[in-house]
Amino acid sequence: MNIELQTRALTVSKEQVPGIITLNPADVLTADVDKKHRNRMLYLAMILGNGYKSKVQITFETIDGPRRVETTVWATTERNVMLKGGITIPVNSIYLVEY
Repeated sequence: MNIELQTRALTVSKEQVPGIITLNPADVLTADVDKKHRNRMLYLAMILGNGYKSKVQITFETIDGPRRVETTVWATTERNVMLKGGITIPVNSIYLVEY
């Protein structure tokens, strides 16, 4: 699934994210183990962003299909990931977090 997503996901800028995000109550991941892994990766991305100003790639679902953004993660909650500039991505729309 990761390779398929990586080839299908179009790269967008952080500033484009608010216009393409959809609020979908269903999670894009179905397995609990995948959800736990995503949460760990988001936490590490937050540590990298705050401590080292490092960027990560986040692949997420939109109404037009998967998209990828390279950004710094400033904070994570149970429901959202906060990026610089007050931009948020719902956690349940995130497929991958890569360093």
